[in-house]
Amino acid sequence: MAYSRKFLLVLIILGLLCSCTQTPQQRAKDATVLIIVGNADGNISYGSGFFVESDKIATNIHVVDSAKIVFAVGRKKVYNIEGVTGHAPEHDLVILKVSGKGKPLELGEGKIDDPIFVTGYPGGGYDVTKGTVHGIRESDRELRLVAKGFPKNRDAVLVPGNSGGPVLNSEGQVIGIAVGGKISLDKDLSWAIASSMLNTLLDSPDTESLSEWQKTDSVLAYVYSAWSAKKLKSEDYEEAIKGFDKAIEGYQGYAKVYQERGHAKSDYGFYQEAIQDYTEAIELIPDDAVAYYNRGNAKQKNEDYIGAIQDYNKALKLNPYSTSSYLNRGVAKGKLLNYAGEIQDYTEGIKQKPKNLWSYYYNRGNAKRQSKDYDGAIEDDTEAIRLIEEAIRLIEDDTEAIRLKDDFAAAYLNRGLAKVRMSEPDYEGAIEDYTNAINLNPDNVTLRNTYLKRSDAKKSLGQDENANLDYAKAYYYWGNAYLNNRNYQAAIEKLDVTIDDKLVQNRPEPYNSRGDAYRLRGEKGDYQKAIENYDKVIDVYDAAVEPVYIEMHVIYNARGLANAADGNYDEAIKDYTKAIELKLDYAEAHYDQGVAQHHLSKYQEAVDDLSKAIKFKDDYANAYEARGVAKEALEEAADAKEDFAMADYLRGKEAYEGGRYLEAIKNFDTYLELIPNIAPVHYTRGKAKTEHGKSKVALGDLENALKLYQAAIEDCDKSIEFGSANKLADYYSHRGQTKFLRGAIRDHKGMIEDYESAIEDFTEAIERKLDLVDTYYLRGRTRCLLGYVKANYRQSKEARRQYNLALEEDFKEAIKLDDDNAKYYGGLGLANAALGKAKATIDAFEKAKQLEETKSGN
Repeated sequence: MAYSRKFLLVLIILGLLCSCTQTPQQRAKDATVLIIVGNADGNISYGSGFFVESDKIATNIHVVDSAKIVFAVGRKKVYNIEGVTGHAPEHDLVILKVSGKGKPLELGEGKIDDPIFVTGYPGGGYDVTKGTVHGIRESDRELRLVAKGFPKNRDAVLVPGNSGGPVLNSEGQVIGIAVGGKISLDKDLSWAIASSMLNTLLDSPDTESLSEWQKTDSVLAYVYSAWSAKKLKSEDYEEAIKGFDKAIEGYQGYAKVYQERGHAKSDYGFYQEAIQDYTEAIELIPDDAVAYYNRGNAKQKNEDYIGAIQDYNKALKLNPYSTSSYLNRGVAKGKLLNYAGEIQDYTEGIKQKPKNLWSYYYNRGNAKRQSKDYDGAIEDDTEAIRLIEEAIRLIEDDTEAIRLKDDFAAAYLNRGLAKVRMSEPDYEGAIEDYTNAINLNPDNVTLRNTYLKRSDAKKSLGQDENANLDYAKAYYYWGNAYLNNRNYQAAIEKLDVTIDDKLVQNRPEPYNSRGDAYRLRGEKGDYQKAIENYDKVIDVYDAAVEPVYIEMHVIYNARGLANAADGNYDEAIKDYTKAIELKLDYAEAHYDQGVAQHHLSKYQEAVDDLSKAIKFKDDYANAYEARGVAKEALEEAADAKEDFAMADYLRGKEAYEGGRYLEAIKNFDTYLELIPNIAPVHYTRGKAKTEHGKSKVALGDLENALKLYQAAIEDCDKSIEFGSANKLADYYSHRGQTKFLRGAIRDHKGMIEDYESAIEDFTEAIERKLDLVDTYYLRGRTRCLLGYVKANYRQSKEARRQYNLALEEDFKEAIKLDDDNAKYYGGLGLANAALGKAKATIDAFEKAKQLEETKSGN
């Protein structure tokens, strides 16, 4: 017995010695947890957290605000969440009470220039990032973080998945809590909440259940805000503003929500209202540099340049390293013709070596040119060109590359402008720059100015003929710009100038554009003028020397439209026939010809032409509707009804795919009134109702969401009743998804009913179609959530059975069918966490991270 006591004492001493010899990073790794969340929408997400007391974990509110199932996973143990003991909404902080014991980290105080390291699970896998405290906001001690080696190293310290993880000093003390999705002045800056904000939260003795806590106004405001942020990203500004209104109505203490609503209003063009929102954010946090910067941007858009400069001044006083504030303040000064001040701002920005360094050189070059420092302008433009060229080589994102090409062309244009304004103008060099600008983006209508400038340079060298051609091209692009903006009178005036140039009179493109302008304007005599222009296109087309960028079948069809608009249907049909001869599968010409035949009361011919339009374009809603009208004239009412219904279905489908769910439902309603019991239409209407229901949930309108989910399930019932065997698997799968979503907003009894019924539907779908890989995933996540609910009812044996089924029959089967989908490994991790398998959970999320990194190339 004595020997056993001595052995135990030795073990304790050894354990204490080991803990004392651990490095700060090792201690942080032991205390940091992966937080896995199964959300109400069925998605599996994750974040980070850390022990602040032996049974308490700190994380961000936004990590768990929509959680229906949540686990904290340490290196060796999975912790169940017992409830919430405290939260600070304005700081995005929550303290979770957990089962079991962990090793808490010591809290400390951050100081500027402190070296730091961040631990967490970005991408789902454990990682450590090193950096520095770059600044501290005094009002709430929020930390501004930069990467180690800043400004040369501008990598982000925090990325998605770091949210809620600890920011530690070199001694391993927590000085901050990572925040994801923070609005910042510069993308290379990261933000953290000061650890001092945790102190008051740790004193609360009460524990509130997670589900009850999620119903509080302040937490619901987070949910509304997150939904609205997605709407803002998709440029649905009206819906975004409604959501932010709802968030602010629930809790008025979120400065971030005022800022995001300000972004939505600014992007929507409501600059004064955006300014008011940014002002509200400033009142909540008076020393927030971000809010001053954003308000400055809104003022600049509202042409209040003095007010914008004042806000940028304040932002820079609070954060002297905000390169974006230098850039935008420089632009504002330029608007006030303060070129010296503008140049100074860009120079200050250049010193900090921002990622978009070319923007500063480009703008400084432009400012130097305005102040007549042409040599300096050429130097800056040359550097901007070099930097953009280098950036384009490194960028894989096509959209970003296209945007950079526009900057590239503008830099060449500016350098050319500087070369002709020197004391000894370099016209040949300018022409070369203008040509490079044009070649980089030949379809950009803003190039009209480049052609004008090249024309002037050529004239200065005595190249009059080429100069006149450039002049004509400038007006051609100018005319097209007006045409695209539906300013037809201005388009005609500019195109007149182009066509008056003798060198351009053998080119078809200007006549085509002017013909379109007359036809679309549609005033008295315009259609005949349009026809004359299209005639000219046809006359000169074959004689054109250079390549022609228009197609003749389009020209004949356009002339047909002009003839039809002028009431010359016989002539229009001749044109449409010619267009079809040139392009047999030209659906639009068949449609237009069918409409013309109808005007001539040739209803059967109209039906024939419209049928061909549908043959070549099977989603042509207007053709179905027009054919229905022609069939009605032939007294073929039953066939006409089918065509009208099909037009409604196609319009509904287009609305559904465009996210306009209410419009889609209305179109499907009209279809089913005409032709009931068509399975695919019930199915698609059901999907639209499900998506519309999700929008209602996001805004807290659970009553209408339940009605929409019920209606969606009824549509699925109909699609199953009337559907063909090869489609039933999809119908069952969607019904299961809708039941899952409905269950998530019902009480416990209703939740269990819907989850169990959803599992039955997913099983039916899988039995009918074994390779429905995503349905395995859907069934697995439903089983996990059902198990979680059962566990809360103390049915631990049944809960464990559901977790095992999800693991073995669902997530592993999904991975067998598709082993490079990160989402399925996330499901595998969730099931393992539910079963208490910490290592297997971490391994699954590490695999998910590797797959995502491989996919993104990052």
